[in-house]
Amino acid sequence: MITIKLRVNRKKAFTAMAMPFAVKIDGAKKGTVKNGESLEIEIPNHNCVLQIDMVGNSMTLHKIRKEVVLFPEHCTSGIIECEVDTSYNWLGGLTFGLLQATGRIELNINYNAK
Repeated sequence: MITIKLRVNRKKAFTAMAMPFAVKIDGAKKGTVKNGESLEIEIPNHNCVLQIDMVGNSMTLHKIRKEVVLFPEHCTSGIIECEVDTSYNWLGGLTFGLLQATGRIELNINYNAK
């Protein structure tokens, strides 16, 4: 099976800094990435779903999670780079997570990484 590399870079951030994020491809956990660290994994060379979950989410009403579909056919270098950025959600924080999640995950996908 032909595979390509997926490099997940998590930016340093104050929000959720103590919690690792689980990296899943099509629902299968491939690893975790901590604050300011990177993870490199092999993914299939066809469309797949990338899911980033905050580990320890099970006790909260609203999960800190993000999903995107990856399209490897757009990758020209053999490496897809995903930058994970977290930010604080004020409404979620003010309501202690009852109305919304206390944080947000943003994903930046680069199909032409080097």
